[in-house]
Amino acid sequence: MAPIISEDNIEGVDEATLGGTGRGGILSDGYLREAPLASYLDEGERPVMVRSNGKKGVLRSEVGVDETERIAPGEGYRAFALATDARLRFVVGATDDGDRAVDVSLADVEVVEHSDGLLAGEFVVTTAADVEWYFPSRSGLEPMVEYLDAASLSWIAIEERLDDARAAIAEAHRLTRARWYDDALSAVRDAMAETDAARRSERELCAGGVSVATERIERAEARIDEVQRSVLEGRAARAIDRAETRWREGEYANAHDAYGRAHDDYEEALTTVSVSGSTDGGVAERLRRKLDRVERNVAALERAPVDSAEEARERARETDDLRERGDRLDFALDRYRTALELDWGRSTRRFEGDRAAIRDAVDAVARDLVETRRRYATWRVRTGDDHREEGRTARAESCYRDAYDALGETVAPARELVPDALDALTAHRDAVADRLRRLDTTDDQTPIPSGSH
Repeated sequence: MAPIISEDNIEGVDEATLGGTGRGGILSDGYLREAPLASYLDEGERPVMVRSNGKKGVLRSEVGVDETERIAPGEGYRAFALATDARLRFVVGATDDGDRAVDVSLADVEVVEHSDGLLAGEFVVTTAADVEWYFPSRSGLEPMVEYLDAASLSWIAIEERLDDARAAIAEAHRLTRARWYDDALSAVRDAMAETDAARRSERELCAGGVSVATERIERAEARIDEVQRSVLEGRAARAIDRAETRWREGEYANAHDAYGRAHDDYEEALTTVSVSGSTDGGVAERLRRKLDRVERNVAALERAPVDSAEEARERARETDDLRERGDRLDFALDRYRTALELDWGRSTRRFEGDRAAIRDAVDAVARDLVETRRRYATWRVRTGDDHREEGRTARAESCYRDAYDALGETVAPARELVPDALDALTAHRDAVADRLRRLDTTDDQTPIPSGSH
């Protein structure tokens, strides 16, 4: 369907009518007294058609009210009904108060009617506030009525869509404050759909757009961009919190995914700055700083599994406490294995580390773990034997239990990673278990402190 305003279906307004001023004579029509009709147009406003009369001017009344007001031109001047792409403007020349103008927004027009008389016709516009404007003219009124009727429907559609967009924006703000970011983005998308529909209605009115409508739609779109950035930044911040928590817990893949979501949200937020044409460089700079920080964190995270494993291995080397060393080696082994398994089956790698070197480290740490745990168990058994010989069977049992637990915890990694040491390890464990079975804790000779019962 062709736009309502186009070169083919709109008669336009001639330059003489737009630019003329002064009183008319016997053979000529007058214009306005103080300024030409064109001066009543806003910048970018498009005149579509005009009708005029020389005596009756325009009559105002209200539905259900008997009183009326007529605004009539002075002698030799005219009254104009100027229809533009945004409003109907009545301009009456040389009234008792000078040239006088009254505006009716096309979005406020509810009913347009006209009647034809013997010498002149009259069209009537009824607004949403139940105000009626009567304008007689000898020129044909049907084109004016058809235009006002069609254009008002387009403007009503534009305003309704913008009202719905504003409501969706308010809902997005509310949901953002409640940290329901996904729901807030859904409300943002609803607002975008409404402004898109408003633009379609604008193009149905005029293919080249309507200046006033364009400005209002762009203001709504700018607000949408602002709330969308707020939602995306809030969701990104939450994703970063989750990434840091997962990182601390050693869930590197989940941490990487969370950082990825934050990165995507910041990038999308940046696009809203460029799309809206925002001149606020501070917004873009702030988002770029946040994006850079995420990228630095991701780079550190991608090194973290191997770095964590190597740090734990180094700390194990630094301690002479066999129990602590075993625990640190166990942790290092877990970190190395995590690093080895993280990108298993993926076509693209995310985490750093040479797989062959990591596998070598896994083998070396596993063997060191088995050896350390066996040395620890041997020391605890020897200490337990000393307690047993002195009659301190409860203490002996505690030492044997420490040895048994340490060896038992090492069986699984030994079976998988150091199979050649498994038989010796299990034999060692079974020997400790035999000591526990043969220990008679009822014959404990540990002295009871004075006053104890």
